[in-house]
Amino acid sequence: MKISFSKQAKELTFKQLYEEYYAPFCLYAKRFVDDKDIRQDIVSDVFTSLWDKLDTDSFDLQSDTALGYIKMCVKNSCLNFLKHQEYEWSYAENIQKKAPIYESEPDSVYTLDELYRMLYETLTKLPENYRNVFMKSFFEGKTHVEIAEEMNLSVKSINRYKQKTMELLREELKDYLPLLLLLFSYPE
Repeated sequence: MKISFSKQAKELTFKQLYEEYYAPFCLYAKRFVDDKDIRQDIVSDVFTSLWDKLDTDSFDLQSDTALGYIKMCVKNSCLNFLKHQEYEWSYAENIQKKAPIYESEPDSVYTLDELYRMLYETLTKLPENYRNVFMKSFFEGKTHVEIAEEMNLSVKSINRYKQKTMELLREELKDYLPLLLLLFSYPE
């Protein structure tokens, strides 16, 4: 037979648990995270998550495993924080390594003809169907359904061709693609 505790009893137990173990868990988090404020935020978030579970019967504050569970949550939250921080550092490092086009070619000004030439050179690397779908879509303004009927292909194939073309353009013309897409949006 399971004994059910009142909400008030759970809240009192939670308060005692928080007051007794908040500081020790902050100290435990120091093993992973140096910054005091971040450690306190992590432990607070764990207790907040625990508080949110008070209304459900899925977590028993009275059990012997409650402290082990909180410890595991603190550790996992610290590790997740470190993993996210490493990802941010890696991203920032990659951004710093890649010089923007205006830094590597500060005096470069491309005419529309030059931009279109770069686009066509990139498009010639594609299979003919891919190139035709792109031209009909962006230069002729045709819908996927119209292109599919005209080329005797499925709409799904048209979508796939267009997606593959855009992937190549993103890769080959990454510094110029936003400008080229802007040009496509204005009919001649």
